[in-house]
Amino acid sequence: MMIKVSRMAAAAVLAVGVLCVPAYAASAQPPTTTADLSDGSSCDGYAHGDLIADPDDPTRFYHCSWGVAHSKQCPEPLHFNPDLKVCDWPEDAGNPAAGKA
Repeated sequence: MMIKVSRMAAAAVLAVGVLCVPAYAASAQPPTTTADLSDGSSCDGYAHGDLIADPDDPTRFYHCSWGVAHSKQCPEPLHFNPDLKVCDWPEDAGNPAAGKA
């Protein structure tokens, strides 16, 4: 079952999501590799609360919690925006993996 949401309602939900993202998560600079995140076992080099784009899937991202990477999925049809650290419209997300999904 697919729920249709107006663009205005989705924008309101997105705005609330932006306000709920911790300020420190947006300032963290991730290392150049994310290989240690693929198995969900380690967030070495990342701070608690960091949100990191999945390099292979623009709809997924990792949430680092006390050294453990938790894989998360953006709701359909959104993609993870690595600059804003939120799920965003695909055309605004700017995720380099966008062409892969």
